[in-house]
Amino acid sequence: MKIKHLLYTIAIVFCSYTATAQTKVGTVNINILVSKLPEIANVKTGMEAYEKELQADLKAKLDAYGKEVEEANKAFATMTPENKKKKQKEIYDLEADIQKFRQNAVQLVQLRQDELMRPLYKKVGDAVAQVAQTEKFTQVFTLDGNELAYVDPSFDITLKTAAKLGLKIETKK
Repeated sequence: MKIKHLLYTIAIVFCSYTATAQTKVGTVNINILVSKLPEIANVKTGMEAYEKELQADLKAKLDAYGKEVEEANKAFATMTPENKKKKQKEIYDLEADIQKFRQNAVQLVQLRQDELMRPLYKKVGDAVAQVAQTEKFTQVFTLDGNELAYVDPSFDITLKTAAKLGLKIETKK
C-alpha cells in the first residue's frame, strides 16, 4: 500500500514538473520603462507646444467672440428686430463653436499624446520581446494593466482553430 502511495506521489510530482517546464511566465512594468526613456523629454516638449498652439487658437476665438459681442451691443439700439435676431444667432453660433472647440481640444490633446508615445511603447515592446525570447519566457504580462506584453508565437492557436472551423487566414511573415 505504501509503495502504491509513493508511486502516485512521484507520478504527480513528475507530471506537475513537466507541466510547469513547458511555460515560463514573466511580468514587466512598461510604463516605468517608458517614463525612463530619454525620448520622453521630446514627448513632453511636443505636448507643451501643441497645448500652446491650441491655447492660441482658443484665445483667437475668444477675442473674436468678445469683439463681436462688443460691436453687437453698440449696434443693438439702432438695429431692426430682424437684424438683432441675426446678430444674436451669430453670437450664439460663436459660443457654440467655442464650446465645441474646448470639447474637441481634450480629445485632440489625447490623440497627439498617443501619437507621440506610440514609438516609445513600440521600442519598449520590442525590447520586452527580445528579453522574453532570450530568457525563454512564453508569456509576459504587464504589471499595470494585466495585458499580455509578449507571447511566444508557438503558443498561438489561432491558425489551428481557424483550420478546425474551416477558415483560411493569411499570416504575416
